[in-house]
Amino acid sequence: MRCPKCSYLSYDDVERCRNCGYDFSLATAPREADPVTPEGPPRATRAWEPSRRRRPLALDPSAAADGALDLPLFEEPTMPEPPPVGIPPAGPPLAVRRKLEPPRTPPRVETPPLDDDDADVAAPPAFAWPDEPTIDAGPVVADEAPAPRIAPVVQGDGLGPRMRAGAIDAAILVAIDVLVVWLTLRVAGVGVDEWRLIPLVPLVGFLFLLDVAYQVTFVAASGQTIGKMLTHLRVTYHDDARVPFGHAVVRGVALVLCAAPVGLGLLPLFLDPERRGAHDRLAGTRVGPAA
Repeated sequence: MRCPKCSYLSYDDVERCRNCGYDFSLATAPREADPVTPEGPPRATRAWEPSRRRRPLALDPSAAADGALDLPLFEEPTMPEPPPVGIPPAGPPLAVRRKLEPPRTPPRVETPPLDDDDADVAAPPAFAWPDEPTIDAGPVVADEAPAPRIAPVVQGDGLGPRMRAGAIDAAILVAIDVLVVWLTLRVAGVGVDEWRLIPLVPLVGFLFLLDVAYQVTFVAASGQTIGKMLTHLRVTYHDDARVPFGHAVVRGVALVLCAAPVGLGLLPLFLDPERRGAHDRLAGTRVGPAA
């Protein structure tokens, strides 16, 4: 039961609404709907218009008695169905059809019997060592290791070319160092008289690396610096070989350190009989005329 006031829906038969307390006895009876009248006169159905009413399905009394319906799905076929396609029986496999032939045995070859004269002759061997040696055995000589080649030692007046080569290399390095210092002052915007404003430790370290790189590059590449090229001298390793890169680094560092205190570290060069300085002793090198 629905309350006409608050539309509360209740499934019990009560006299008042449980929601708003409305008394159902005060409610009036619902008004009946007005009959719908057509707006115009009725129009007869024309002959060409299909009827909207469903026509009853016309059944054949005889067919209804037989229990069959006059529908296309249940019509009897007029043409008989074709017979199913028959599968021919399987024949024997191909291996069975082939005719098996027994393997042919190779013909037997009979060797002719040997005569009594041929039986005494033995067959020659395929390879036999000669009874006599083809080469006379000579005395056995033990292999001797070749004596190591030693680069020639510059003695006596040989210090003259080395001193000229050292002077040329020193002049080149001094010119490079002066150019680097001058460019540094120009970049820093400092005058020559104000060179003390430049930090000396980084500058001296850079110049030291530059001088060592000059010696290492030329000695490791060809064994000759520019001064040694002009005086026809060459730095060699053991057995007149090319100086390895590691030994070239050791020789370059030691040479720059010995020449730094106004060349005082090179004084042992004049006292050594082989004319090898401390840098040559440390690196295992020697200086000789270029071949």
